[in-house]
Amino acid sequence: EVAFPLALATCKAVREADPKATIAAPATSGIPFEFLEEFFKSGVLAQLDAVSVHPYRNYSKSPETAAEDYQKLRALIDRYAPPGKKLPILSGEWGYASHTKGVSPETQAAFIVRQQLSNLLNGVPLSIWYDWKDDGPDANEREHNFGAVTLDLKPKPAYLAVQTMTRELTGYRVLRRVEVGNEKDFVLAFSNPAKNQKLVAWTLAEPHAVKVELSGRTPKQLSAVRNNGETFPATVEGRSLVLDLAGGATYVTLGRGTVKRR
Repeated sequence: EVAFPLALATCKAVREADPKATIAAPATSGIPFEFLEEFFKSGVLAQLDAVSVHPYRNYSKSPETAAEDYQKLRALIDRYAPPGKKLPILSGEWGYASHTKGVSPETQAAFIVRQQLSNLLNGVPLSIWYDWKDDGPDANEREHNFGAVTLDLKPKPAYLAVQTMTRELTGYRVLRRVEVGNEKDFVLAFSNPAKNQKLVAWTLAEPHAVKVELSGRTPKQLSAVRNNGETFPATVEGRSLVLDLAGGATYVTLGRGTVKRR
């Protein structure tokens, strides 16, 4: 109980010392709603520019499961924030370790991208992956295996996945999730300032194919890129794009073509 007034006083002191400072808090481990509600009740949201949480969860739960938590947290923020003040949620730290009892390196590679993209879809503008590099060489130790690169800086599959995502989506912003008839299938539409569109797709289910109906000036031949950076020709049947969905993201550039709305 003492911590909440102290946190509020600290934020006020920072704000008085530097009115232009950007203050994000409280950087909780997980999303402890009871703690956060008491924290917000202190009036601290009047001093904050963003609410930072670390959405770690059981490894059986994929990054997409944070969506429900964000929705609940956003409602809590709106309840206690000053009238008219909108505070973004930041994912200040979050990762999945590729140790022997954790996820495989391939699943880690899929999750590092899906964490970033599903956060964007849910209005979370900043996502920090934990960790940059492995902290040690022990394959059985969780804390040694969160990295996107090994202890000696060799790229893991996660590094290649982020490299691919960065290359494919630089300059693009997320538009919407495309409905394909299965809540476990994620097809996200992105656009850049030149109005070119790109799809990024994956599934939480077993690998399978879905069709996405296209409209506009879609090229007759489309290029696709796998999570590891490999390119391959996308399958187009008439006015439909056939997407082979798997756990890792697939990127398809549509150019000026668009996805037909249902």
